[in-house]
Amino acid sequence: MLSKMRRRNGTPLSLAWNVRRSACLFLTGNEEPDWREPVPLAEVRPTQMAVGMRSVEVKRRKIERHAESSRKLRRFLERRPVPAVLGPGEDYYIIDHHHLSLALWQSEVDEVFVRVVGDLSDMPKRAFLHAMAALGWLHAYDAQGRKICPTRLPATLDQLQCDRYRDLAWSVREAGGFKKTSIPFSEFAWANFFRDRIPATVLARDFELAHERALHLAHSHDARHLPGNVHWS
Repeated sequence: MLSKMRRRNGTPLSLAWNVRRSACLFLTGNEEPDWREPVPLAEVRPTQMAVGMRSVEVKRRKIERHAESSRKLRRFLERRPVPAVLGPGEDYYIIDHHHLSLALWQSEVDEVFVRVVGDLSDMPKRAFLHAMAALGWLHAYDAQGRKICPTRLPATLDQLQCDRYRDLAWSVREAGGFKKTSIPFSEFAWANFFRDRIPATVLARDFELAHERALHLAHSHDARHLPGNVHWS
């Protein structure tokens, strides 16, 4: 079992890290201190309830190509550290790369490299969840886009649910409908935008048709306020 790092250069993380500063660094993409470590995937805690399973499947196939060599897989993972906040019980609450993490889990990879961006491990669970929500590091919505209590978020990666509209947002981004941003959970904003405009029956029956409609909507004036918009900037 890997030990969890609680100190950096002998200084307690709770003193070495200012969480609000870490939030600013993460959101703006500025470089942070390079503190990374391999962590068992079983110890990773999601901060959202749903993912797009099409995206997960694409990442899973890519991982399995790299898994042919343990050295190649390690390099692949080292280049893609998962940002996380150290929470109660010293668990790692990941704030991005849920699709990659679930794909690793499904590929039976044991570990992922984690980049810690803040330490809130001294907080009680309820206060911790409030702080995470205030920092924008938690997405407490279910697979239908309905707000939920943060305590209902999955405890492990294998409990993540499928949100087809999150898949739709991913497919539109892949087609150039909008660009990826550093804003946490920004693709859920696009998923909900499409959710309000494309019936679930259409999405379930014909994904390609739904994709065409969503791509058209991404070019529309109504989408001008969404993060990563490339048509109304």
